[in-house]
Amino acid sequence: MSDAQTAGTKRNLGVEITLGVVLVLSIIPIAFTTLLAFLPNRAIVSSSWDFPFWLGNFERVFKDGIFIAQIGNSLLIVLGTVAICLVIGTLSGYSLSRLHPPRWITIPALVIAGFIPLIPPMTLLPGLYVLLSDLGLIGGVGGLVLVNAFLNLPFAVLLMSSYFSTIPEELREAGIMDGASELTVLLRIMLPVVRPGIAAVGVFTAIMAWNEFQMGLTLTSGGATAPVTVGIAGLLQPFAVTWGELAAAGTLAAIPIIVMSIFANRQIVAGLTAGAIKG
Repeated sequence: MSDAQTAGTKRNLGVEITLGVVLVLSIIPIAFTTLLAFLPNRAIVSSSWDFPFWLGNFERVFKDGIFIAQIGNSLLIVLGTVAICLVIGTLSGYSLSRLHPPRWITIPALVIAGFIPLIPPMTLLPGLYVLLSDLGLIGGVGGLVLVNAFLNLPFAVLLMSSYFSTIPEELREAGIMDGASELTVLLRIMLPVVRPGIAAVGVFTAIMAWNEFQMGLTLTSGGATAPVTVGIAGLLQPFAVTWGELAAAGTLAAIPIIVMSIFANRQIVAGLTAGAIKG
């Protein structure tokens, strides 16, 4: 084996060890939280290494039905946010990539799209609260859907625009020459090609909407009106912390995120590979 091959093997081994350490460090908190979810509080705070299997934490979480309502709220928020971001993001991304609108439209749109993610959400709360209050959307799922869509739409537009840019212009020109309208070209030619990009944008938006906490805490009155992230934080009481219930709620809330993250990873890799081949 040559020196170059030996050096390459050592580098690969170093990368594998580093990735293995990162993977273990990432799994430890998840595994520990899952373990606590199946332990009674007395075993959690005890100094002994006793691990009695117990499902009481999950029973208490679901006992009054509030946690189920919060999960339903989060699901509705995710579905509404993803629908808005995909429809507007796809149409806007296609327009920016293929229709070449005038600069007096594109430049302000790109500036706003790049500026919104840089603004701390807390600075937007007063204006958003007054606006939603005037519209009668405070304390409901509809207001949180609009807020989450507003926060995630710039990413959706820019990413969809980049995906459409990977498609050869000849495909669109062939459809136009065959007599298809611009909308027909988009729906029947472009969308099937950028399907991995649509899936990646949808899953990323879903993850961001599911994990959102600050807006849900401020724009709802808590309880059955809040999303699941606010419900989990509500288990932290001033004079007592029910660690078992907190871990059980966190474990249940993490399952959709883990599933969506795995799905997102596959779709993003597929989309990038497709773009590289077309490029």
